[in-house]
Amino acid sequence: MMLKTPVLLLTSATLLGAATLAAPLAAQRATEDTVPRSHVLPGFGIHVGTPQKASIAVGLVLGEDWSRNGRDHTRNVAVFAEPGLGAGRASVAFLDHGYGSFGSGFGVAATVLRTWKQPWQLDANQTYFGGEVLLWPVIFTGPRVGLLRRVAGPDTPVKRWFFTLDFGIGL
Repeated sequence: MMLKTPVLLLTSATLLGAATLAAPLAAQRATEDTVPRSHVLPGFGIHVGTPQKASIAVGLVLGEDWSRNGRDHTRNVAVFAEPGLGAGRASVAFLDHGYGSFGSGFGVAATVLRTWKQPWQLDANQTYFGGEVLLWPVIFTGPRVGLLRRVAGPDTPVKRWFFTLDFGIGL
């Protein structure tokens, strides 16, 4: 009889504690955080494609995030530089993700690209400017496509406009 009382008290205390902790958690789930919160984050990316061959992007992401209808949303502006083996680029992009799960989203960027050494499909020492679309179907991984126009370099009729395509993770 002596053993039942401490076990009963311990069980009652455990159930009471669990109920006390569960009440605030349920209350937090019931409300949405629709107020945007600002953030400044580092941005990184790794890409393989034309004309850079392989490249690493490093930059800053400024934006805000919030929750609505049980889903997280975010809007960002990113500024990044991306040196590569055959070219380098600098971009300013609008990024939006929160469509479904697994980090899905998209971005639209204004880009300046400078070729060097031996880029894929272009001559060295050319400068291009244009726009790009970044797509992330799953976990910030996906293609980036763009249309760029040559703005500096030897004036030849070949490759005044250039279609970029690469695949990467991150920015």
